[in-house]
Amino acid sequence: MEIESGPLKSAPLFHRPEKIDETIGDPELSESRVKSSLRLNYEAQVRVIQHQIGGLEQARQTLGLSQRKMAQLLLVDPSAWTRWTRPEGEAPPHIWRALQWYLTLREKIPGLTPQYFVNSDPKVISEKTLQQIRSEKEERERQHGELRRRILELEGAQLEILLLREETRKLRRWNWAWFSLCLISGGLLAAWFLGPALP
Repeated sequence: MEIESGPLKSAPLFHRPEKIDETIGDPELSESRVKSSLRLNYEAQVRVIQHQIGGLEQARQTLGLSQRKMAQLLLVDPSAWTRWTRPEGEAPPHIWRALQWYLTLREKIPGLTPQYFVNSDPKVISEKTLQQIRSEKEERERQHGELRRRILELEGAQLEILLLREETRKLRRWNWAWFSLCLISGGLLAAWFLGPALP
């Protein structure tokens, strides 16, 4: 058995393809590629969210944040925010969903500020807001108690109405029986008084 002598040939670590796809990175050519149904669904959801909250800059202004703070809120590089807000720029669907959630949270919890998510030491709800929430809670509890009292009154009134209807039915039956008895007794009395007088 003979061993070949000479330099060892090693396999290349990376295989370089002969032809590179030119559509990658070219927006005109990459748009002609077919989009998946999930991607189309996400884009439809983005359009709905855009209709609800407006554009990216409008959402930023509604939250009252600078571009830098907005990038911190969304956990992205500030250059990404700048790129998305350009006329030809487009933010990914998850960014639109995050903005929708932030704005919804802001509506549901009035004292919640974006600084809660941005700052490391947040002061989320001021004492005034907490007091407002407490007073609203007490007012709702008072209204709930008042409604409960009214419901009990109406249930009691409904029970009284049912009892009165039953009593009315009994009285009608007694009136009918009394009337019938009066007719029978009147007929008997008339027959008794008039009986001897008849030949």
